[in-house]
Amino acid sequence: MVDTDSDRDSVMTDPNSDEYDSEVELEIATAYIQLCIEYVQKYYMKRPMCTSILSGRSYVIEVLEGNPQVCYNIFRMDKTIFRHLYNELKRLHLLEKDTGIVSVDEVIRTMLFIVGHNADYQLTANCFQHSFETIQRLFLRALRAIHALGCLIIRPDVDAAELPHSLRGNEKYHPWFEKCIGAIDGTHISASAPFGRTTTFIDRRSDITQNVMCVCNFDMLFTYVHSGWEGSANDSRVMQDALGQAEYEFPWPPREFQGANRQPTTPQELFNYRHSSLQMVIERCFGVLKARFPILTEMHSFSLSRQRLIVTTCYALHNFICMYNQADEMFHVWEGSFVRNSNATLAGAAHVGSGGTEEAFNSWA
Repeated sequence: MVDTDSDRDSVMTDPNSDEYDSEVELEIATAYIQLCIEYVQKYYMKRPMCTSILSGRSYVIEVLEGNPQVCYNIFRMDKTIFRHLYNELKRLHLLEKDTGIVSVDEVIRTMLFIVGHNADYQLTANCFQHSFETIQRLFLRALRAIHALGCLIIRPDVDAAELPHSLRGNEKYHPWFEKCIGAIDGTHISASAPFGRTTTFIDRRSDITQNVMCVCNFDMLFTYVHSGWEGSANDSRVMQDALGQAEYEFPWPPREFQGANRQPTTPQELFNYRHSSLQMVIERCFGVLKARFPILTEMHSFSLSRQRLIVTTCYALHNFICMYNQADEMFHVWEGSFVRNSNATLAGAAHVGSGGTEEAFNSWA
């Protein structure tokens, strides 16, 4: 019999092999026991998460009855505006009556907390003392209700055919813009792109966004919102889509310059045709909107349909606050920005035309 090196090695390693196998079996058994313990603790020995003495309804009542600034900071609107929103939603039957478990005002406050602080479901669940699933359900319920309200209040004023009285007394705007009824522009809202479509949502700054086209009047009310386009979409493409589909109900201005042979006949018409908006008013609207609702600047992983609801809900809330509380502090902050930049805006608009308002009028004449 030949004594080879391989035979000697196998004989020498046999004891070590038995010891190694025993260690592996011990580790597997230990891991299995640990998993069993964790499973029992998680599903059979649960510790309640919602243990605060304040329920969601109690928390809302405490905030509403407390310092007004605290209410504003948490829910992004004054107490009186919240109560009015609450009454309107119930009057219009957009939210059902209290269920006994969750009240209507708590449904609204849950949504305001999420969009006003970009809070995730887990944080909101801890704050309002409800389960994760309950918060999801309340959020969707409130989004649908406010979206329905937005369909009623995001609309053009059919009687508006000229500058509002607040601007007609300002010689910087009147009579040069006397037929101007609002401003139109696009803005990029943070988005969560679905799997496989990330590239189409990347904008020119390499951020993942959706392109939203809006129209507003000079009272800072949005009169039209067209959302859902990917961030890579050009503004003109979004506008063509809005103009080309009747169901979107684009708010056309009065028919002044339509027709191939219709040309401006006066310096005022020429200036109004070329400079149809005071651009800063819509920039102020976007500034207030994104400052009030941070969810628009860093969207969580919602479905595309849910993201569109969130966007229209925030626009609707902006309009509601603007309609019933022009003294809201955010409007005052952005009002100052508008006043400081208004001269620069008009100068820029004139440059786009014919080198200046007076020069344009004189050259026409």
